[in-house]
Amino acid sequence: MSLKKRITLAICAIIIIFLILLSCIIYTKSASILNQNAEMYMRSQLDRAQENIDLLIHINRLETEKLALDPKVKQFLNGEIRVDEINRYLTASMNEKNTNGNHYKDLFLLNPEGKIIATCMPKAMGLDLSSREYFQKSKQLKKTITSDILVAKSDGALIVITVTPIYNTKDQVMAYAGIAILAEFFSHFIKDLKLGNTGYYAIVDSNNLILSHPDKSLIATDAANTKFEIPRTLLAENAKNTANAVTKRILMNNKNLRELQIYKSMGSNRWTLIAILPEKELQERSFHLLSYVIGIGALMIIMAMGIGIYLSDKITVPIVAITEYMNRAAKGRFMIEKSISDSLKNFRKNSENIFNETAYWNIHSSDEIGNLNRSLKNLKEYFLFIIRQFEYESEQMIKASKELTSTIEDASYRTAKFISTLSHDLKTSITLIKGYAKGILSGIIQEEEVKRQFLEGIYNSAEDMERITCDILDSAYEAQYCPKLHREPVSSKDFAFKLFKKSRQYIVDSQRIFEGLCQCTEGILSIDSVKIERAWDNLLTNAVKYSTEGSKIQVHILEENHAIEFRITDEGIGIKPEEFDKIFNMFYRGEHQKNKGYGLGLFIAKSIIEAHKSTLKFKSVYGKGSSFWFSLEKDKSIL
Repeated sequence: MSLKKRITLAICAIIIIFLILLSCIIYTKSASILNQNAEMYMRSQLDRAQENIDLLIHINRLETEKLALDPKVKQFLNGEIRVDEINRYLTASMNEKNTNGNHYKDLFLLNPEGKIIATCMPKAMGLDLSSREYFQKSKQLKKTITSDILVAKSDGALIVITVTPIYNTKDQVMAYAGIAILAEFFSHFIKDLKLGNTGYYAIVDSNNLILSHPDKSLIATDAANTKFEIPRTLLAENAKNTANAVTKRILMNNKNLRELQIYKSMGSNRWTLIAILPEKELQERSFHLLSYVIGIGALMIIMAMGIGIYLSDKITVPIVAITEYMNRAAKGRFMIEKSISDSLKNFRKNSENIFNETAYWNIHSSDEIGNLNRSLKNLKEYFLFIIRQFEYESEQMIKASKELTSTIEDASYRTAKFISTLSHDLKTSITLIKGYAKGILSGIIQEEEVKRQFLEGIYNSAEDMERITCDILDSAYEAQYCPKLHREPVSSKDFAFKLFKKSRQYIVDSQRIFEGLCQCTEGILSIDSVKIERAWDNLLTNAVKYSTEGSKIQVHILEENHAIEFRITDEGIGIKPEEFDKIFNMFYRGEHQKNKGYGLGLFIAKSIIEAHKSTLKFKSVYGKGSSFWFSLEKDKSIL
């Protein structure tokens, strides 16, 4: 084999081996990162599913407890109304709840022995539920209990039931209130959670029965039939009512395909959430990446072969020239000296050409083999630079994923804090009502003035509950859905002076110093006046809530360039700079836990203002106060 071919093959072999190693490294690292990201995404979606289901269970329990406190129910249990009348009332209540979907199966009442005495379903009247585990548990613990998946005795439907005791004035259990919802409602909650092309989510109850599954025919069947084998460690955590325990495993499904399964315990009901993703789908992404790496590698190999041929030509030129002159010199002694001299000159000339043409590779030697080695080292350093750059970008991707996870965890914490605060406020009012009512009913209180004070306490606590309930329901609706505006033409001058007058009275009544100015000309605002007033009230309430009595609050409503600016400035505690990016987040309350609130005011105000194509702006100095403002454009078509 000629020297030229050997050099060409050596260069190509080195580059090919290097490219193969590089491709393996890139593929291995990329596949690992892709799989990690897929697993992190599955875990985050499980957290989201758990939040939805926990919220559904909590709301269902609150509704059951509300039914137990319903005056109509108390009248029925006291014999003041007939069975048919309470049945009609329960049916009307259930129809109202089913406005957005027929998920509520039945609202019913049980006597202390566990027999149904009132229901929305005539077939269910008189059914004995005393043997049901959830009833026995509620009777034993005297608290609200949610069942696993059940088969209804009335019509065989798959349901989940929540029951709670009903107490009389002597704090004795006189009956039980219950609400049954269709089991498929849980599938409705998680059906929109996407997991690749073929992945899905499922829920298994504490009896190892499927509660939720994309295939509705599998609901209420044994989870073992679908290869859902809940790990023993997770079962132990469920038995301890430990939430958020997570386990993953790779198993063969019923179709003999390997799939990744991630299990997460819910704790409160000993249910288990499962995310399932076929391993084939994970590998497809890696194979897709590998095809790109192989394609690029093939192009580089072709380029390497061209470079090898070119370099081998240049390297062998001086060697061939010397050989030819040496052969010519061998024909006669008289030609030796001249031949050697000419060969050396030719060698130097060719060497100089090589130096000029390979300047890019930074070669400064007449040793062709040495030049080749240095060229390979330069190429190696270049590829190492590319690898370091790829590792840096991978680290940035992982960092972004961790930040996303932290954001999701923060949102979960704020949601839990919101529910805890709401429960505490409602329980406080309920406790006061029960205490005052028990004091009056006991007959110990004889003084009319004391009775009147107790009745006022009951009335005030009921008003607090009504205010909290209405405020939270309205706020939750505004937070969940984009504000739907009912725009109508409103006099800009009348609307501005109305808000100004209302603000002045509220600030003065709160023992703050009012200072303000309202200047607005006639014109028309095309707005939803009710929602703008709500946003303004939220800002005004915050200004009073986070300032002290005797401090000054300024209200300015001024017109400029056919737009009206609404501004509120207080001298309160202000906002820390590190909280600027968070104050408009849902449920965020900062560090002011001593002030009552649910962290929805600024979020809803911002949503309403943005729905009117405007922006809610603010500035604040911590310890000195804050200023919030927004602008509304006049309708120029009416000017």
